[in-house]
Amino acid sequence: MQFNRREFLKITAALAAAGASPALLAAAKEQFTVYGAPALPSMIIAVAALQGQLAKQADVSLKIWRSPDQLRAGVASGQFKVMMSPSNVGVNLRNQGRKVGMVNILTNGITQLVCKNKAVASPQELAGKKILVPFKNDMPDIVLQALLKKLKIDAAKVGITYAATPAEAVGLFLSKDFHAVILPEPMASAAMLRGKMTDVTTVRGFDIVKAWAQAFDTKPLIPMAGIIADEAYFHAHKAQFDTFHQDLKNALAWISGHRAEAAKIGKNYLPAPEPALVAAIDGARLTVTKPSEIKTEILHFYEILMQFNPKLLGGKMPDSGFFLA
Repeated sequence: MQFNRREFLKITAALAAAGASPALLAAAKEQFTVYGAPALPSMIIAVAALQGQLAKQADVSLKIWRSPDQLRAGVASGQFKVMMSPSNVGVNLRNQGRKVGMVNILTNGITQLVCKNKAVASPQELAGKKILVPFKNDMPDIVLQALLKKLKIDAAKVGITYAATPAEAVGLFLSKDFHAVILPEPMASAAMLRGKMTDVTTVRGFDIVKAWAQAFDTKPLIPMAGIIADEAYFHAHKAQFDTFHQDLKNALAWISGHRAEAAKIGKNYLPAPEPALVAAIDGARLTVTKPSEIKTEILHFYEILMQFNPKLLGGKMPDSGFFLA
């Protein structure tokens, strides 16, 4: 909820006259903290936290985790109750005994292939190329490896170098001898923007989501990431989650019509400048979808991962209780 200074002073004066402390009143609001990923869907969460109805009831805030390992540690410690996660990580955590479940999907495919000088126009053209991939054994790498295996492209002929984070991958891609890099938005757009500033010619390569759809005969969407939550916390705060879901849908609609303003909000949370955030919106395939609405597609994605590497899901498909909404 946003107040201007005059409204704030009026409320403060009224509270003081009533003998109440504004600080104590603020402290009485329940915390509703969402731990977001360093990727564009967190901009939806940021806008919802600022503009949504839930902010009238709770102290809604967004904090960004920096790596999937930090996400896993936060869940394991019990500190993280509501968090954006690669969609396989939630299943993996649940199969390890962590009582978490899926609340929504926020992107239908966020990774982009950015190339230097000339576009890599198809997955087959990756053979003989040197490419960078952040987060080894996590979503960008999982999608690439599964795609190569399905298309019978020898992964040994693709020169893959791993970076710890997308930001590190951008720096290496622009400064070293790499043909391409796989990046989540907004870092893909940030890499292209930085390339222009440093006289490095960058172009987008083949559409990873479309290539996936053709290879696996699916709809052109990959349910890559969304919000998961501690199961007990979710059920204890069901009304708040219902409100927050609508806040997220409203936030996404607002972002679509107010891109520059959304980028000003997003820059406070994401490691990319405003122009890159604006440019990233179209390529991020943003959505706010309950898992029950696309359960078939999500389960198909998990079935593909099980065939490729069961360890990515903790060895088995999720039980029915995993889908919370």
